[in-house]
Amino acid sequence: MTGWQAALALLALAWTLQCVGTVIQVRRYRAAFRDVGASSQDGWLGVGKGGGALRGGAIAMIVVAPDGRVRRASSLQGRTVFAKARRLHELEGRSTADLRVEAEARRREPLGAAILSALDQVAQARARQAPPGAADRREPVTA
Repeated sequence: MTGWQAALALLALAWTLQCVGTVIQVRRYRAAFRDVGASSQDGWLGVGKGGGALRGGAIAMIVVAPDGRVRRASSLQGRTVFAKARRLHELEGRSTADLRVEAEARRREPLGAAILSALDQVAQARARQAPPGAADRREPVTA
C-alpha cells in the first residue's frame, strides 16, 4: 500500500467514525428530548445551548408549568458522543425568576448559558400565547 492509499484509508476510517458518533449523539438527544417532553401535557418546553466546541458544551431542556415553576429539567453535558442526559432534580419545583437569577450568575459556564437560553425560549412562547392585557404577569424576555 502506497502512502496516498494509506492516507485515503485513514481518512475514510475517520469519516466513518464521525458518522457513527453523530448517530449516537442524535439518538441520545432525541431520547432526552422525548423523555422531557413526555413529562408534561401543559406548559412550555424550552431547549437552550451553551458553551462551545473547545471547552465542551451543554444543552438544557426545561419544562415550565403554567404557574411559572419548573416541572422538569434535563441536560446533556460533555463533548460530542460522550455527552449523556442527566435529570436536573435540583431545578425542579423552582420558579423561573429564581432560576434565571442563579443562571445569570453562572452565564459563563456552559450549563448556565444553556439554562438562560432555554428560559428565554419559554418566555417567548409564553408571550406569544398570553391573552391581551396579560403583559404585566409575564416574565421579561432578555437577550
